[in-house]
Amino acid sequence: MINVIRFFKIVTPLLLSISLVACSSVSGKTDKITAPIEKDRNLSMVVTTDVHYFAPSLTDNGKAFEKYVAAGDGKQLAYSDEITDAFLADVESKKTDVLIISGDLTNNGEKTSHEELAKKLTQVEKTGTQVFVVPGNHDINNPWARKFEKDKQLPTDTISPTDFSKIYSDFGYEDAISTDEFSLSYLAAPSSKVWLLMLDTAIYKTNMQQGNPTTEGGLTAGTLDWIKESSALAKKNGAKLIPVLHHNLTDHNDVIQKGYTINYNQQVIDALTEGAMDFSLSGHIHTQNIRSAKSTDGKEITDIVTNALSVFPHKYGNITYSAKNKNFTYQSQKLDMEAWAKAQGSTDENLLNFDQFDYETFYNSGYDKAMMDLMTDESYDKYNQADKEKMADTMGLNNMYFFAGTAPPKSDGMALWDSAPNSFLKDYVLSSSNPPKKSNDYYVSP
Repeated sequence: MINVIRFFKIVTPLLLSISLVACSSVSGKTDKITAPIEKDRNLSMVVTTDVHYFAPSLTDNGKAFEKYVAAGDGKQLAYSDEITDAFLADVESKKTDVLIISGDLTNNGEKTSHEELAKKLTQVEKTGTQVFVVPGNHDINNPWARKFEKDKQLPTDTISPTDFSKIYSDFGYEDAISTDEFSLSYLAAPSSKVWLLMLDTAIYKTNMQQGNPTTEGGLTAGTLDWIKESSALAKKNGAKLIPVLHHNLTDHNDVIQKGYTINYNQQVIDALTEGAMDFSLSGHIHTQNIRSAKSTDGKEITDIVTNALSVFPHKYGNITYSAKNKNFTYQSQKLDMEAWAKAQGSTDENLLNFDQFDYETFYNSGYDKAMMDLMTDESYDKYNQADKEKMADTMGLNNMYFFAGTAPPKSDGMALWDSAPNSFLKDYVLSSSNPPKKSNDYYVSP
């Protein structure tokens, strides 16, 4: 539905004389929308996802926090604040027109983390960059919101959907052309020629009752109808539409699919392709991966998953819109933490040698998880210690390169995994051993 307040802020004086009745629907009655960037010119955008920002004030970096980080999925949570600052410094230095964050803004939906991240984004907008965000599965009604004191994890405040739209009001919600009444989805026009369909795919209504955040995501039938209306409005205004969602539009791994690919994805694909959208931006699975999907009538759309900012190797995406060619180019870029640390005058050796520190940390995370399974599962008893170490090494390497979106190096443990007993771990190692069929770092729209 149309955001009436925003409507009066952006329409031309001539349109102000049109009755509200003519503005009550997004389905074709609204006249030309005025955008902050009216001229048809090249546009620079940056996209990141899964920031998983964790406010430093929520931890004393004691035993409980160290144990929590070590048991996690490889996020560099202890350096969350520094990684976020380094990334935003990159955005500012590029003089980027638009910054897009596609969900999981915080570690586990801590209210303090949301508020502190919003302050950082406010500073970015002061430099001239328009910022747009949507929530991920970790951000709202999260019963896992915690702070850490000495050897204890303690509950801390999370936020509601209403809180989210208020905290991030300046980053899409206040200036939306249209908002979806069924979710926190909205339509934004940073440029007259490039619009953003910011889709809230997270499911969070029952999180508190079930005691954990819901991993899977979806869109209601009402939201799918709203997408069609938004597409019609964009077409009427001659704008290209980029859909942004947290959950993946299609499968990006042969094993990791459930909970990551959006529920009833074919319906979503059909709705987006019907609206003439060539590609989508998503996150959630933490890897750098680009795969295409087809609608039921054969139209193709490419889903670009950007590597999680919080996870090795900390890539983000640069998107350029060419006014001449009327198309988009996507190119991933690795965050240079070492250069940022030096520029800041940091004395932290982990930051000054971040590439090696990060490599070892993430490799060890995969290696240790594999060794735990190999040592405790009786089905692996036929392997000696040396073989198990080779297999764990393969898991550590394959895991790293899968998240980076590149082919893993050959390793001695691969043959051992080929003949290993069937298990989820084996399936994952084998699925992540295949070299990508095409670049996961580069894309050009039709």
